Amino acid sequence: MRQRQAGMVLIFCLVTLLPFSLSARGWSEHRADGFLLRFQEPDRALADALLGDLIAGRAEIARRLGGVAQVPITVYLAPSEEVFRALTGGRIPHWGVGCAFPEAGTVVLRKLPGQPDVLLLTARHEICHILLHHALPGRVPVWFNEGVAMWSAQEWRFRQSAEVFYAMFSGGLVPFSEIEDVLSFSSSRAHLAYTQSLLAVVYLIHLGGTDAVGRMVADLSSGTPFDVALYRVTGYTPRRFEKMWAEYVRGRFGLIALMIAPEALWFYLALLFLAAYVAVRYRNRRTVRRWEDEDPAEVLPLRLRLQVHPREDRP
Repeated sequence: MRQRQAGMVLIFCLVTLLPFSLSARGWSEHRADGFLLRFQEPDRALADALLGDLIAGRAEIARRLGGVAQVPITVYLAPSEEVFRALTGGRIPHWGVGCAFPEAGTVVLRKLPGQPDVLLLTARHEICHILLHHALPGRVPVWFNEGVAMWSAQEWRFRQSAEVFYAMFSGGLVPFSEIEDVLSFSSSRAHLAYTQSLLAVVYLIHLGGTDAVGRMVADLSSGTPFDVALYRVTGYTPRRFEKMWAEYVRGRFGLIALMIAPEALWFYLALLFLAAYVAVRYRNRRTVRRWEDEDPAEVLPLRLRLQVHPREDRP
């Protein structure tokens, strides 16, 4: 499932049972290349554009996962939060904007007006969950499931760097074992958990190479236990992997690392513009205050001041 990101996007987890409210009644349909896209008629233009992106996104995700099968998928495009909650049986946290029903091969998306990019990222994230479910016979940790989905959808943004940095200097990172209960988290803690999941997959690739995820998926699909597959790719047990990952994150998101990161340029520019704005506002207020304290005629140029005559009272 995917989480709404305040001012931007997010995410995510899986729902295993399909709610009875997912009915075809009252929905228009598009069918192509194994996709069934159901939508409300006012959203036809959006659905027309979305279908091609869904097809291309599924192919790209399957490739990134090492060539897994591209299974048929049904997608519901909910026009509002009320419809979204009805379709999902009200079991998704308030911050959710998308969820997957892997066994049924179904994705439910909530339309976000003016945010088509978020809709596409969410769709790809949920499609990845379905492809993983059909490729892997056993259960995998939530951090791996969600991290691979985020990595496949290419969801990293600089804002997430700032969140990890803040977490390290405030409440700390979320242990991998606690990420299993992410659906019970608050929006901010859930967002951090998903960001950590993505960073865990990034670290896995750092250790195992660019094909690390594909190798993991191939190993898991053959029935290899997760702990063994992780060790083959990284050389670490799950506990050791998490410990080394935490050190990796501290090195990457420490104070010095954040200050010299190329992505921080936009943060510094934003601070610069904010400081300039505050300085101009302060200067303007001082100028206006000075004008209020002065004789109006005194602030005029001498040439104009000579032309100003006091009004004479007439009987």
